Amino acid sequence: MKHFFLIAAALMLAATPLAAETISRIAAIVNQDIITTAQLDREVDTLLAAEGQDEVSATQRDALRGKILDKMIEDLLLRQRIEKLGLRVSEQDIEQAINDVQAQNNITREQLQEALVAQGMTFETYRERLRQQLLNFKLVGREIQGQVEVTNAEMRDYYRAHMEDFRTEPYIRLSRMTFRLTAGHGFAEVEAMRGRAEAARNELLEGKDFHEILMQHATTPGVDGGDMGEIPEGTLSDSFNRAVSDLSAGQVSGVIETAEGFHILRLEERSTGETRTFESVRDQIRDKLLEDKRASALSEWTRNLRDSADIEKRL
Repeated sequence: MKHFFLIAAALMLAATPLAAETISRIAAIVNQDIITTAQLDREVDTLLAAEGQDEVSATQRDALRGKILDKMIEDLLLRQRIEKLGLRVSEQDIEQAINDVQAQNNITREQLQEALVAQGMTFETYRERLRQQLLNFKLVGREIQGQVEVTNAEMRDYYRAHMEDFRTEPYIRLSRMTFRLTAGHGFAEVEAMRGRAEAARNELLEGKDFHEILMQHATTPGVDGGDMGEIPEGTLSDSFNRAVSDLSAGQVSGVIETAEGFHILRLEERSTGETRTFESVRDQIRDKLLEDKRASALSEWTRNLRDSADIEKRL
């Protein structure tokens, strides 16, 4: 459940409401709000449980507390900004996000709840933390979306600088006809199958259609085949590679004998690899540059938000 645990781990670091917590000591003051050591330690324990780390050294725990406190401060600053702007997400949005998590991981609602319990989290807590995550996404989109754009010149510059990244790998495309031997086969069966394979190849050399010949022989038990698709260069077995190395498109190999049986290969296409055109990768480049710019803008916006806040750490 890789996607679920990645999402869950991110949500676990979201700071929870402060008023209902029993204050032990103050870990940090962020503008008018506080984060307590009790909250901080709960987040540390929850994250360690999610990662399956029951025991860590005092030094490791202190380092983790520092990192998580920074994340909790950032989350609290985001919450404060969200409240100031009056942003909201609907229950339908939250339900859709949960459904997406279930679909990505192919799990039921019950399985999701069981996984949360195993990590020490109730389903309602998960919903609320997911709500906060969605609010964070909405806030970030509102604050930086208009600042980020990618020009055609930037996309072309990136394309020229990274042309090797857009080169396709060499490949061949094959069709296969296989005459399989049964387990414990004897000499007579081997020779019979060899004869069928040789007969099929002779028909192919006469110009008959590969797939028609395959369908005719496939009525015999153990005979099958079809399109093998695009095969990256260098990934075929040695025997297959030798058989097709000198073939041109449309030609068939000799009969290849393996422990499995006898095979005939037809080369459908051979590609040496080519550089994809700018237009074919334009959207891919745009998405990449937008992602980079958004990350940079978010980092700067978060830094400015933090610099303008009144933050006091007491750890």
